[in-house]
Amino acid sequence: MTPPENVTTWHDARYDVPVSRQLERYNELAARNASARARAELLARGTYDPARHGAEDRPPLTVAEHLELLALAESIARTVRHPANVHHALLAGATWADIAHAVDSDEPAVRRHYRQWADDQHDLNRHHPTLGMTADEHAAATARAARSTTDT
Repeated sequence: MTPPENVTTWHDARYDVPVSRQLERYNELAARNASARARAELLARGTYDPARHGAEDRPPLTVAEHLELLALAESIARTVRHPANVHHALLAGATWADIAHAVDSDEPAVRRHYRQWADDQHDLNRHHPTLGMTADEHAAATARAARSTTDT
């Protein structure tokens, strides 16, 4: 499966393209970019040796490819940094301090983001009853977000 033509936003990248394929394409573009930049740097320094560094041309990424790289990075980040991961960690027994440490943040910020996600999930459920969080699930999530770190 290939990304849509002219992937220029994370919205374009995320639809109908599995994250594994997004990662493959991102890695391909990032490697080509690093290789082209390294070759250009060696040439600029006068230390480029075709026998040692390879004789093939390594053109820089095009503007479109740089934009695709940015869009893929954002799509991948949003996918793997999904707030549901916090929810699952909490349900598994992680503390707010554990989560804040894992994501290099502070507890109030992590709780605030979790509460916003839970609110959004509840709104989704009100419009589409088979999706999101039910009222009971939302109440539990809200209580979880408000619970003090000393509560068990």
